[in-house]
Amino acid sequence: MIFLSGWAGRAGTVAGVALAAAAIDLGAKAVAEAWLDEGAVRGALPFVDLSLSFNHGISFSLFPAHDPSSLALLLAIQGTLTCLVAGWALAAGGGLERLGLAAMAGGAAGNFVDRLMDGVVTDYLDLHTGGIRWFTFNLADVWISAGAVLLFLGGFLVSDRRRAGAAGEIS
Repeated sequence: MIFLSGWAGRAGTVAGVALAAAAIDLGAKAVAEAWLDEGAVRGALPFVDLSLSFNHGISFSLFPAHDPSSLALLLAIQGTLTCLVAGWALAAGGGLERLGLAAMAGGAAGNFVDRLMDGVVTDYLDLHTGGIRWFTFNLADVWISAGAVLLFLGGFLVSDRRRAGAAGEIS
């Protein structure tokens, strides 16, 4: 197997992670739409049920797009932000940062394509505890959250390396 370095390696990593994340997300959404009835709840785990719903807005249904002009605006914003995150991933210096941003770009791309095709984002993972339903989300949201965690961890590792390097220079 050939491993690419430099810009080609970064682009391959970002594209591979983002495409895989988006494809898995879109496949899971298609299965959820085929298998679940909207509003019906199927138990899955003690804290997650399967419940099909459609989000007209962004996170937590903020800024819903119900007409063509607001949908076009939301898609333009979402597409632009997705491209910016992908570009940031290409420019990232560290591996964890690049991986995190690529996962975020893939999740955002999955939600973008879903909204582009249907005008809504398909959600099906219903988080709950103690009889309280918190929110419903999808795998794209998981990829975005996992990417944020990787960015956070990458920041700690870089900070630790800088402190270790500074301590070595002082001694």
